[in-house]
Amino acid sequence: MTQEKPGKPARPKSAASLLVGIANELYTFHRTADTRGPDGEVISEGSAYVRPKQAGDNVTLQLEDIRPNIAAVYEAEHGHAAAVAALGNAMTVLLGKARQARPDAPTAKEQVAGLLGAPGAGPIPADRGLAIVTSRDDCPLPEGYVIPEPYVVAPDGIHLVKHDGTGHARVTWAWLFPVRVYIDPAGDQLVELAWRDGRRWVSRLIRRAITKSGRKLVTEAGDAGLPVIEAEARQAERWLAAAEAANHEAIARHPVARQLGWQADGRTFVTGQDSPWRVEPSYSDQAGALAAHRPQGTLASWQQVIGDLGPYVVVRLGLYAGLAAPLLVPLELDSFTIDFSGKSTRGKTITAQVGLSCWADPSERSDGLFSWKTKIIGVEKRLNLVCGLPVVVDETRVVTSPELVDSVIYQIPKNHGQARGGGWPNMIPWRAIVISTGEQAATSFTSHQGASARVLSVQSPPFGTEGADSRAAAESVRTGVETNYGTAGPAFTARLQAALAEAGGPEKLRTRHEELTELLRGGTDMTGRRAPLVACLALAAQLAAEWQIVPYQAPDASEWPALFTSADQRDNRPEMALDIVREYLASHDDSMWSPMTTERSPATGWIGHEAAEGPALLPEKVRAELRRCGYEMEAVVPGWLEMGALVTKENQRPPYLVNRSTAGRQSRHLVFKREVLSGQDE
Repeated sequence: MTQEKPGKPARPKSAASLLVGIANELYTFHRTADTRGPDGEVISEGSAYVRPKQAGDNVTLQLEDIRPNIAAVYEAEHGHAAAVAALGNAMTVLLGKARQARPDAPTAKEQVAGLLGAPGAGPIPADRGLAIVTSRDDCPLPEGYVIPEPYVVAPDGIHLVKHDGTGHARVTWAWLFPVRVYIDPAGDQLVELAWRDGRRWVSRLIRRAITKSGRKLVTEAGDAGLPVIEAEARQAERWLAAAEAANHEAIARHPVARQLGWQADGRTFVTGQDSPWRVEPSYSDQAGALAAHRPQGTLASWQQVIGDLGPYVVVRLGLYAGLAAPLLVPLELDSFTIDFSGKSTRGKTITAQVGLSCWADPSERSDGLFSWKTKIIGVEKRLNLVCGLPVVVDETRVVTSPELVDSVIYQIPKNHGQARGGGWPNMIPWRAIVISTGEQAATSFTSHQGASARVLSVQSPPFGTEGADSRAAAESVRTGVETNYGTAGPAFTARLQAALAEAGGPEKLRTRHEELTELLRGGTDMTGRRAPLVACLALAAQLAAEWQIVPYQAPDASEWPALFTSADQRDNRPEMALDIVREYLASHDDSMWSPMTTERSPATGWIGHEAAEGPALLPEKVRAELRRCGYEMEAVVPGWLEMGALVTKENQRPPYLVNRSTAGRQSRHLVFKREVLSGQDE
C-alpha cells in the first residue's frame, strides 16, 4: 500500500465507497442458515439479507431490495445520481460482507428441508419424506402407507417436527415401521416391525404389549439392532402407535401359528416356516427345532433313498410312525410313543431318522433330533412345537434321571404338560407320535402298569443281524435321508387334507381306522388296548402306498401283531423284574451270608442274608443287577409293593427299606417275602 506524500491533499472517495458507507449506516448484514445433507455436509450456503437498524430484528429485507434505497440517499446527499457501475460495485461489496456474516441458526422449516435432502425446499413434502423409502427396490412397506403428522422420514431415521417452530426431535436412528399384524389362535396379536440396519432390512414379530412400551421394546429387540435408544424409547412407542393408527387399512392382518401341524381352524396344516403360515413359537428355545423343519431335495430323490427299505419292516415302521402323526387329530387319538430298543449299532437311531426325514432335517447337526439328556420342561417344550408331527427323542442311556423317562411316558398321552405356576410352562399342549430309541427299553424306566399300552415297544434289530451287509444298508439310508428330507410329510398331508375335505371324508377315515383296529385287536387285554395305536400306523402305511408317497405296499395285517404284541406277563414290568431277582438269588447262593458262614466275604461282597420273612438283599446289589438287565429299581418298587412282594415297616422311611444285619453290619435291606418269590401266593 502506497502512502500519500506529506502536504498532498487526500484522494476523494469513489462513488461505490460512498454507497457502501451509506449502506453500513442504515443496515446490518446477515445470511440465513446453510442447507446441510444427512451427513452434515454443506449442500448450499444461506442467502444474504439485511435488517434496517432503525426497525429492529423483526424486519428483514433481501439484499437486492436495498439497491434503490442507498441510491436515493446518495443522490440526496451529493446532488446527482450514482453511476450504474458504481452502484453495481457497491452491491458486490455488500454481498461479500453478508456472506462473511455468521449464518443464522436454522429454523424448523429449514431443518426439516435439510433432513429430507431437499436444499431450499421450504415446505415439507406432501408425503413427509416417504418417497425416500418407497423408491427402494427392497421397500417392505405395504401399498398405501402414509406418514402421519407431525413425523417426517429422513435418510437418517424418523424425526418429530415440533409445532413451536424450535426444530425437530429425533425419534429413531434409522427407519423403523410397523408393517404387518399377526393374530395367533388365542387371539393375541404380534406386530411385525421392520427396520433398516446398514444395507439390509431386519424384521421381528413383537408382542403387542411390548410395542406399547418403549423401554420393553428396546430390551426385547435391542440386540437385533433396533434403531432406538432408551432415552428416546417413549417417542418411539408413540411413533409406532401413530404409524399403525394412520395405516390401519394398509397394514394387513394375518394368522400366525404357534405350533407346526394342525391349526385351530381344523383345515390348515403348517409344515414349516411360512408353509403356509408364519410360525412364531411360544418359546425362544423352540427356534432351532422349527428351523430344522424345511425341505431339501425332492420327493422323488427321497423315495429313491427309502426305496431299498422293502425288506426291513422295522425301519419302515419308523417311517410309518413319521407319516402317521397327522392322523392323530382327525382320528381323535391321543399322543403315544413307539420305542426302538436293543443292542447298539443295529440301526435304531437311523430308523428314527427315517421317520423324522418325512418332515425335517434328521441329521445330528440339526436340532430336529432331540435327546433324552434333558429335563422334563425341555421335553415338554419340544413336544409343544407340534400338533400332528413326530418328535424323535434319542438314546435313553444318556438320561440324567430314570424318573424323567417315567414322567415323560406318563405325560405324553395326556396331550399337555404338567400344571405349574410362577410363570413356568403350564399345561402346554401338543399332539405327537414320539419316536424313542435306546439300548434300554423306555418301559423299563416306568413303574406304571399301563405303560405298555401307551408305548409300542420294538426290540427287533431294524436292519437285521447280517453284519457287514446290514451296516452298509444302514449307512446308505442315513446318508440319503440326511441330504433328502422334508418333502414326504407335506405331500402326505396335502392328500390327507384333500381327503378330509371330501363329503364324508372324516367319517370314511375313521371307519377305515376302526376296521383295522378290530383286525389288530388280538386276544388279550393289552393287545386290545394297543390296537388303536397300531391301527393308526397301519392306516398311515396303507394311505402312503395308495397316495404313492412310498414306493412299496403296506405290510399285511398279519405282520403287525408280530412286531408289537406280547403276553400280558411281558407287560407286567414289576413281575418281570421279580423274575430277575429270583434268577439272581439262584445264581448267587454262595454270596448270601448266614450266621453259619465260615468263608470269607466274596470278592464282590455279600448280597444279603436269609431273614425270617425271606431273602433280605442289599439295595445297591439289586439295583445294579436290575440295571444290567435294563430295569430301574425305583421304577419297579411301587409295583412290588402293590403285589405285596416286600416286607415294610411303617416307622421307617421309606417303609420298604428295612433295617437288618448282614455279616454283623446293620444297614437297610429289601426284604422279599418268601411265599411271593416261590410263587406260593398264586
